[in-house]
Amino acid sequence: MKKLFALLLTLALLCLLAPASLAAEGVVITLEPQSSTYPEYAVASYTVKATGSNLRAFWYLEWQGTTYDITDLSTGMQPWEPYAGETYGASQEDANTFVYFFGGIGPELDGAWIWCVVEDGHYDAVSQKARVSVGGNANPPVIFELPARLTVEQGSAAEIRCVATAPGDSQLSFLWYESPNARLEEITALNRGEETGDCLFPDTTQVGTRNYLCMVTSSEGGVTYTSFVPVTVTPKAAPQPTEPPTVPPTTAPATEPATTPVSVPETTPITAPSTAPETAPQTQPAPTPVSDGDDAAPTPWLAIALIAVAAMGLGTGTALLLAKRKK
Repeated sequence: MKKLFALLLTLALLCLLAPASLAAEGVVITLEPQSSTYPEYAVASYTVKATGSNLRAFWYLEWQGTTYDITDLSTGMQPWEPYAGETYGASQEDANTFVYFFGGIGPELDGAWIWCVVEDGHYDAVSQKARVSVGGNANPPVIFELPARLTVEQGSAAEIRCVATAPGDSQLSFLWYESPNARLEEITALNRGEETGDCLFPDTTQVGTRNYLCMVTSSEGGVTYTSFVPVTVTPKAAPQPTEPPTVPPTTAPATEPATTPVSVPETTPITAPSTAPETAPQTQPAPTPVSDGDDAAPTPWLAIALIAVAAMGLGTGTALLLAKRKK
């Protein structure tokens, strides 16, 4: 019974942890739909890319104040469909790329908004809304790469790169805008219209979120407004504390060699001389004193004989000297 209870408890914990792990992965949109202007009855397409596994996309259209689920067309004809062209619908180019197209878009759909929800069976992500624009005679530039969002630390460098192409051999130009509320109707050109490159380096000196987009135009007159790129500037991280002063003692080995040689001379002279002087005098034989009743040391017989011979020689020499003087 205890084993069964432990097994059930383990399964319950796994069930609680599973959603958390899924949430950590989640669904993240990496390319938002773009607001392009298409000529009347042209093929208009809107693309969304996302990361995740087992993804599906559901498309929605807001037109004349009503929101329609345009992914499921099995519920009968909807009011917007007569202006969508002969063919239209959702498609999936690969596991992470989703497209909705209108085969011949009519001017009646101008001003509508289109977006999608990407889900993996557990979680979902909602894309930005792209404005449906119909007019002009030139096909719009196509946006291939644009970051969906950026988060940078205060004072760090940030870059928004817009990768686009235009039909034919037309040239592209870029103009960057900002909106406080990420609304296409409320945009202002950055730096009085001087930001005209395909890359924008937004200001990161102030903490907060700012929303940027780019108007990409072709030399033939095609126009596409990119999706908004929210750039969130977070406070600069506090400096790490310095190492405590106890760390430098790692240099202690430098002092150890200086003290080691001092101890060698102290121990070596103590042991060697302590034994040698004590044993050397004990091995030499002491002289045997000859006692004649005096305290002085006795004179050896050989020394006495030598003294006597010397005295006899001295007397002889003296006699000869006296003899010579008498003559």
